[in-house]
Amino acid sequence: MTKEALKTILEERKAQGKKVVMCSGTFDLTHVGHIRFLERARQCGDLLIVGVKSDRAASLKKKHSPILRQEDRLEIVQALRCVDYAFMVEYDPERPVPFSYENKSSYEWLNMFYPAVEFFRPDVFAYEDNPVLKEARKTLFVAYGVDGKLLKRTEGISTSDIIEKVRREYKND
Repeated sequence: MTKEALKTILEERKAQGKKVVMCSGTFDLTHVGHIRFLERARQCGDLLIVGVKSDRAASLKKKHSPILRQEDRLEIVQALRCVDYAFMVEYDPERPVPFSYENKSSYEWLNMFYPAVEFFRPDVFAYEDNPVLKEARKTLFVAYGVDGKLLKRTEGISTSDIIEKVRREYKND
């Protein structure tokens, strides 16, 4: 589905009084922490749209590409029953950011997400805590009238931890 077709669907559903929730992530090696986050995000409204970071966007945070290809990660997220629609989020270093920002991470986050928020106009944006992005999120949410919802991260599991465990366990095999 194109982003334009998705936008039309969202506009129709919003006209029916439905609340659209947006969230985002890399979703590499999707695990129970991802599922719990998406299920909690879904509870914030009537429709959940998920921005899956492209390989380029995801490599900004970890300085390496995800293990799974962006197309595969998008397909996996779209297949989850709590997700209504998923789309790819891109980072474009040539794209100007029309907001002030405090640091490189804030610039990168705004560069990725202001186009999606501006285009889809969600009612809610669900996110996990990252103090470095606090002001950037606030700026974007205020600019577009979005209700930001901080969701608690599932403790004890992360893609990085899974990768490290596999490295340790299978190092000598």
